[in-house]
Amino acid sequence: MSKLKSLAGETVVYGASTIVSRLLAWLLMPFYIRTLDPELFGGVANIYSYISVVLVLLTFGFETGYFRFITKENRNDLLKSLSFFIIIASVLFVLFVYIFSSPIERLLGNEYLSGKIFRYGAIIVAIDAIISLPFADLRYRNKKMFYAGLRFFQVLLNIVFNVFFLVVCPYLLSLGYDGIELIFDSNNRLKYVFISNILSSGLIGIYLIPVLFKRVGNFDFAHVKDVFKYSGPIMIVGLFGMLIQNVDKILMPKLIPDNPMKALGIYSANFKIGVLMMLFIQSYRLAFEPFFFKEGKENASKELYATILKFFVIFGILIYVGVLMFLDIINNFLLPEYFSGNVIIPYVLMGQLFFGIYYSLSLWYKLTDRTIYGAYISGFGALIVIVLNLVLVPSIGYIGAAISSLVCFVLMTILSYYYGQKFYLIKYPIKSIVFYLLSGIMLVIVVNKIQLSNDIFLLAVKAFIFVSYLATIFFFERKEFKKTII
Repeated sequence: MSKLKSLAGETVVYGASTIVSRLLAWLLMPFYIRTLDPELFGGVANIYSYISVVLVLLTFGFETGYFRFITKENRNDLLKSLSFFIIIASVLFVLFVYIFSSPIERLLGNEYLSGKIFRYGAIIVAIDAIISLPFADLRYRNKKMFYAGLRFFQVLLNIVFNVFFLVVCPYLLSLGYDGIELIFDSNNRLKYVFISNILSSGLIGIYLIPVLFKRVGNFDFAHVKDVFKYSGPIMIVGLFGMLIQNVDKILMPKLIPDNPMKALGIYSANFKIGVLMMLFIQSYRLAFEPFFFKEGKENASKELYATILKFFVIFGILIYVGVLMFLDIINNFLLPEYFSGNVIIPYVLMGQLFFGIYYSLSLWYKLTDRTIYGAYISGFGALIVIVLNLVLVPSIGYIGAAISSLVCFVLMTILSYYYGQKFYLIKYPIKSIVFYLLSGIMLVIVVNKIQLSNDIFLLAVKAFIFVSYLATIFFFERKEFKKTII
């Protein structure tokens, strides 16, 4: 169980850095809804959905391929070859968007998203793609603190630039300071969200890219070709995965007839409430992928993987219960006009938890080199979520988008489990996992029916119930926890 302890330790380190960085980034949500209208915040969510999808294409699944092939190839040659290929592709993509920005605007834009905004988005995608492999190399070399520090600094810079453009500049402009209008256009506040991102990511890139090219290594297209054969299906999996996570925010402006960008703004702000689950899953993914590739198929302990999944579900359901029990407190980050979107939060949290379960189960097709199955399953999921959005969103609004994502992730999890048992049999503790999922859901339903006139007393009752639930889980799993610690 020392390996489980090692994974838990890496997840905590990545989690701590991810939580701090993502929470800082998350604070941009309450900042944006207080400095931008809901319609403009919807515009932010819409363009970042496109950015997330295109970024998967521009990275080609090379992060996973790098972890897979690094034990077979010279690390510097492999890193330089893959990175150089991404740089070329990224430059070509930016040129394409700049040349065809007008047709792109007619196809994807609206009153809030102009061709210039899509150009900014292209630059953001290019920079993030180029620095993806240097960051992956830091993860492989176990430079957790350095990785965390760079990510933290990147987020901090983004916040500083956002505050400067959206708070300081309007304030100075109101005081009549000369020259402010040269760097700030009060009639187009939306673009400064993306300019801030370009500046923050660009400064990190200025540090990482020269370090990359100073390494002793040679470009070899054979490395790119070999990795792409493996990573191609991974890229498709990632593309479908990003579509699943973002297609709601892409389609919603086209599916809701009345004030769709405002609805998207409300939906996106409440979607962000699920950040704790997303943070947990992200930190787990950052630690888990290098971990199981280092273990490999031969050295892997199937009992270990089964235990990992159970603990993942336990911690995930605790986040689910905690957020929904104390939602009244969390709502302080929102404005009253956004409260109507709270209805999506249970679906978002559970959907993200199932996404994490699916990711954990997906190790079977990565370790057995059957990555094409990942493409099939994620393609099926993308089809399901698109169809459900098209059917549900026009009739029941943004709650239909949240339900679509949950159904999609549940079905993908079931498919991955079924095929995984055929090709890489692991005896997962299904009964325990189902028990924890159902117990968490039922507990939230029961607790939220409690009505007390005194809010402080109600908060104390909820806290007592949550701690009791945590203690009960610890009691049932005390032997496993003890093994993990030892």
